[in-house]
Amino acid sequence: MSPITVGDCLCTRLMRVHADQRYSDVVKNGERAQVFAVFDEPRYLGLVTEKQAALFPGRIFADLVQVLRQFAPLEASLPLEVCLTRMQEGKEEFIPVADAAGDLAGVISRLSLFMGLSEAERRLRQEREVLIQRLEEEVGHHRMAAAVFEATSEGILITDAENRIVLVNRAFTDTTGYPLEEVRGRTPAMLSSGRHNRLFYDAMWEAVRASGGWSGEIWNRRKNGEIYPEWLHINVIRDADGEVVHHVGIFSDITLHKDVQRRLHSLAYYDPLTELPNRQLFLDRLEQAITHAQRDNAGFSLLFIDLDRFKDVNDSLGHAFGDKLLMDAASRIRDAVRASDTVARLGGDEFTVILEDEVTPEDAAGIARKIIKSFARPMQIDGRNLFVGASVGIARFPSDGDCSDALLKSADTAMYQAKEKGRGRYCFFTQDLNRRVTERLDMENALRTGLSAGDIHPVWQPQVRLTDGKMIGMEALARWHDAALGEVPPARFIPIAEEGGMILELSRQVLEQAALDIVDVLRQRPDVPLRFAVNLSAQQVRQDQAMEDILGVLTRHGIPPNRLELELTESALMGREHSAEEFLKSLGASGVQFAVDDFGTGYSNLAYLKRFAVQRLKIDKSFVQDLAEADNSRQIVTAIIGLAHSMGLSVIAEGVETEAQRDILQELGCDEAQGYLFGRPMALDELLRTPAL
Repeated sequence: MSPITVGDCLCTRLMRVHADQRYSDVVKNGERAQVFAVFDEPRYLGLVTEKQAALFPGRIFADLVQVLRQFAPLEASLPLEVCLTRMQEGKEEFIPVADAAGDLAGVISRLSLFMGLSEAERRLRQEREVLIQRLEEEVGHHRMAAAVFEATSEGILITDAENRIVLVNRAFTDTTGYPLEEVRGRTPAMLSSGRHNRLFYDAMWEAVRASGGWSGEIWNRRKNGEIYPEWLHINVIRDADGEVVHHVGIFSDITLHKDVQRRLHSLAYYDPLTELPNRQLFLDRLEQAITHAQRDNAGFSLLFIDLDRFKDVNDSLGHAFGDKLLMDAASRIRDAVRASDTVARLGGDEFTVILEDEVTPEDAAGIARKIIKSFARPMQIDGRNLFVGASVGIARFPSDGDCSDALLKSADTAMYQAKEKGRGRYCFFTQDLNRRVTERLDMENALRTGLSAGDIHPVWQPQVRLTDGKMIGMEALARWHDAALGEVPPARFIPIAEEGGMILELSRQVLEQAALDIVDVLRQRPDVPLRFAVNLSAQQVRQDQAMEDILGVLTRHGIPPNRLELELTESALMGREHSAEEFLKSLGASGVQFAVDDFGTGYSNLAYLKRFAVQRLKIDKSFVQDLAEADNSRQIVTAIIGLAHSMGLSVIAEGVETEAQRDILQELGCDEAQGYLFGRPMALDELLRTPAL
């Protein structure tokens, strides 16, 4: 049988869609698929899974392809092992497959691998059955039998009635290492691996005597001592009187087949990055733990672990860096628990630990503390020292959930409570926590609906020059009013947008609506040189399409680029410094200005200020709030202002609420300020009536 190729295992649930189509339209037509291949005829753009498309049903597929990571296609003619290695190392769930002309031939998935392997095994058995039948029919025709005997890729040995070897073919020698002269007159027992006991061989030969044949998997030993698996068929050849004259054994070396099975099992049940059990295997073991606890009338604990600040590190320093961090984290968690405990990675930066053996709540708390303490040491990755903590939620069976879904949800809920209490701590599940998490999920669903309905809108806060109090700019701040929830603070819905994968769409809507307001200001106050600041997320900095989108908004609305200032946090600039530097330089060349938001609270790396084309530093409000009372805040602000001015950058302080704060900032040489002292965030019409303008 010819080797299995990538093209033999294509996924059947693939739908070809146009770049301008939307998932909502596809579903409306009653069509479903596991993955969509997006085309801008005749050009292939990329893949989008149904799960990914369902998150943004109103977006066209072309937009989704731009946001999602795309992977290079495999050639359909490549052997299956190449695809297995790619899935293990690259963690792709779906891989595009190209034909000889370079056009998309289909998509391969883990499920289609299983199905392709099963089909190949079926074909292999059919071929063996045909071969056996052919040998039986042609055993009396020596010339034809000899041709088949030597040409087949399966190993063949023939014994006499006393089971002494009389003939073997070339494939037998290639597989075992034994030529005919070394095995003639000996029994097949010389190949025994020692893996099977006497009962196994007795049952095998009893089947041969009773039915005239046997087939199954068996382990044998090569001449060099190597043990290998084979699939063996034994058939009896009888003479005209029905007496046994020969036994014919036909076998295939299934080492590669077993290796493929092992690797598929690993892909199905283990996380390829950390080598921990994945969600599927974790759920199986959780069900086993529940069954054992119910049988023994006992309890056990489940820990749900989430890394603190992992998203910041992953967004800032890149996925490769984040992967190394996850491997380090997995090792620390494994070392902190007992050998009998099950540690699993559910996905992302989420881990779980099943504590069986009837541990008490106090024991579970002790293990949680040990895990948290293990993260107190800095992680040393690629020459960087990073502190990444862990928050742990603890749920007990059966009091906090009598099934796997309920127990996992309770532990997850407790983990979020631990984060809300300040991170780097553990928390036990309570019913009050369940209510609060339900409210948060409701808010996430409401935000998704609000984005689809265009309910997010900008308000504006004035920015003034401290020397004369004149307004020199204004910052757009996102606001959300929900019919049921009322006015939702940004501190609540922005983190939900980031965690729920909605921040790119939210940022796009705010920029688009802010552009409409800017056009109004330029029309009503054409002679006032105002600067308009809009916040930019870390994900936008790393999105290739973001620069074109921003320039497209400016061009479409006729806004001079030098009127727009984009505010970025320090973490957004760190990590993939080269791509961030190119992003800022390219946009800066058009006239767009940049400010570093919340300066002093993040990396505060002076080197990037020299590399990146920024014009302004924003002093975080945490330093401004106690400026009049705390000497250390005054010293920090003094240092930031001095640093900025020495590099030719201007400084703006945010969160200024009192005249005392304003006076100190002016005394220290701060250039600009914003805060409630000068005006709260307000609608554009109200802002245009501000006296400072």
